[in-house]
Amino acid sequence: MKQYNFELTKLSNAKKILTNIQEALSEDSYSTLLFHLYTSEFNDEQISVVQKEILNFFPEAHICGTSTNGDIYQGNISESGMIIACSAFESTEVNVKLFNCLPYQETAVGESIREIIDTTENIKAAEILITLKSINSHTILNTAEQFTTDIPVFGGGSANAEISGKVTKVFTNDAISHYGVILVTYCGDDLVVDVHHSIGWKALGKDFSVTKIIGKNLYELNNIPAAQVYKNYLDIEADENFFSNILEFPIMSHQHGYEVLRLPFSCDNSDLSIMLAAEIDAGTPVNLSYGDPQVIQNDTAKLTQHVRDFAPQAIFLISCGVRKLYWKYLINKETSPFANIAPVAGFYSSGEIMRMGDYLIEHHVTLIAVSMREGGKSTTQPALKSDKELPMSEEQKVHSEMSMVRRLANFINVTAAELQDANKKLRELAETDELTGLYNRRVLRRLVTDAIHRANKCNNINMVVGIIDIDHFKEVNDTYGHTTGDTVLKVLSEAMLNEVEQLPSGIFGRWGGEEFVFLAPTFTLTDEAFDAIEAARRRISSIPIYHVGPRTISIGVTAYQPGDTVESLFERADAALYEAKETGRNKTCKR
Repeated sequence: MKQYNFELTKLSNAKKILTNIQEALSEDSYSTLLFHLYTSEFNDEQISVVQKEILNFFPEAHICGTSTNGDIYQGNISESGMIIACSAFESTEVNVKLFNCLPYQETAVGESIREIIDTTENIKAAEILITLKSINSHTILNTAEQFTTDIPVFGGGSANAEISGKVTKVFTNDAISHYGVILVTYCGDDLVVDVHHSIGWKALGKDFSVTKIIGKNLYELNNIPAAQVYKNYLDIEADENFFSNILEFPIMSHQHGYEVLRLPFSCDNSDLSIMLAAEIDAGTPVNLSYGDPQVIQNDTAKLTQHVRDFAPQAIFLISCGVRKLYWKYLINKETSPFANIAPVAGFYSSGEIMRMGDYLIEHHVTLIAVSMREGGKSTTQPALKSDKELPMSEEQKVHSEMSMVRRLANFINVTAAELQDANKKLRELAETDELTGLYNRRVLRRLVTDAIHRANKCNNINMVVGIIDIDHFKEVNDTYGHTTGDTVLKVLSEAMLNEVEQLPSGIFGRWGGEEFVFLAPTFTLTDEAFDAIEAARRRISSIPIYHVGPRTISIGVTAYQPGDTVESLFERADAALYEAKETGRNKTCKR
């Protein structure tokens, strides 16, 4: 494999560049040519000119390209025009397919991608370029990821020169699409592709859950308006400067066990909702996060070393446009080290796509390095001697004071973690019985309420509630004292808990005094089940307790009935317990 990268600053230079590639290829043998085109400046007409010129020189070549928020040429940001990256494969076969995706066709496109990946013989990798801002990438990726072939998948979202711009495009040999997905498949015995990523952003200590989201519109975190969360914790106002102020503080979600950043693009003052760059499922745990310069540098250094150890013949970088804004004039410091390993081309995207485990995950604020080679490890092929110096304005100099951001973020992190720990202890005190450590009455009532709510929404659901009373417990306190009484409560409650834990999804707690409650949300009160409860009652009633001897218990049980409320369910269980106590105690009754 040979990689030839060129920076096309003027359209008139296209023939000269292609002639150089042609001359270089005349000395080498190749089976397939793949041209990656990245441009932050060229319009459709200019792109079309380049497409035609490539095919004039190389009729059998394949083309895949995208509009960008900035181009990467030999590790440095390209200042104008287009990057032409020509991959000459010796034995690898490549296929490029463009899917035009109209609204509501996302599932069909995802299924087509899945089918192609699964049915392509000897496939070694796949690449996806997608107009993220104009179609539902969430549906496409979730559908496509169901393929069974174990290969790396990588790619990115097309972007606009203005990071908030919505008009983007992808293009192939003779087509340009503003609502499209490109799939590139790589096949061959010798091809080896490695895909790794770097984030460097750290979660702040406060945990949130996505409680309301519709599409990409995030309305609430922990039932608090999303923009209000940024105001409360980071003092970022929901105004016209919202996007520029939150660049260093994206949302870190936790998806399938991986940390995935989500960038808010804008906010709506009317309802304090936030428009995200990509969807998050409701219920997903998230944190606010911050960009720690030292951590980012360390993560990128590890990624660079990983690529160096892989020893590729070509490197492709897909980096979020937000990282470019974050680093400003220092951006080349992050990407230029890769050019000391092999030729580098890439782009700044609106989202970074990578297969992780069994999932196709759309990242943001992330740097993905794609390393390719045919055959064994390659010798180092440095593509530049140093990173290109970028001009620094007075305004950008402020960015160099990043240690202040780090200290402030660390302060927020520490205080939030302390508050979280304090709240955890308060919750434990509020939810557990001090003597036995079991759930208290408040929690039990809430759990039963939730269970009844779910039961009333479903058909044919089973659930059993029981109330347990220690017989003649007042006599224990009067005869032996409250310390011994507490011992009786702890010994018997532990025995009861052990028995309840044998029930499917059994829940147990102290209702108050000498009364306890158990809940079995998936249990059916058959005759056999009733006998099992009675057998457990007899086992508990036979436990010897120091100084006191065995203490019997009485139980009242009832099964959920359609339309039940908390009150009606407990009323029947209490009536069953009353029957047990009035008819001699030391027994189980049901209603």
